[in-house]
Amino acid sequence: MFRFLQILLVLHFLGLAMGFSVSFAGMVMGAMIARAKPEERPVLGRFLPVMSRVGDIGLVLLWGSGLSLLYLKWGGFRNVAPTFHAKITLVVALTLLVGYIHALQGRLKRGDHAVQGRMQTAGKFAFLLAVSIVVLAVLTFN
Repeated sequence: MFRFLQILLVLHFLGLAMGFSVSFAGMVMGAMIARAKPEERPVLGRFLPVMSRVGDIGLVLLWGSGLSLLYLKWGGFRNVAPTFHAKITLVVALTLLVGYIHALQGRLKRGDHAVQGRMQTAGKFAFLLAVSIVVLAVLTFN
């Protein structure tokens, strides 16, 4: 069982890395697209939806490994510190925000370029949520 829990923790950290990679890629590519020549923007813009899929996989890994660890290692929600409950609340908020970002991506793909500003704001907020989740995880499991 110990090895299985280690594998789950590795998967959890991989999911975390995948999620953060999307945040950093979004910030860097957003700045590049803003400074790019108009004819370069469509090509550069194809990168972010692909990276978004990486984040989706990371989020699935986080949920699956996290819930598995919660029940297999700590016996469920009753046996964790209050900071964990705050953490999981932010994880739910982040998951909903990712859904909102996907909805905005769909509108952008259909030609509604007015949503770009909202996408950038949502991406920055997602990054802040993710950092807050990590801080609460450290406070919970340290």
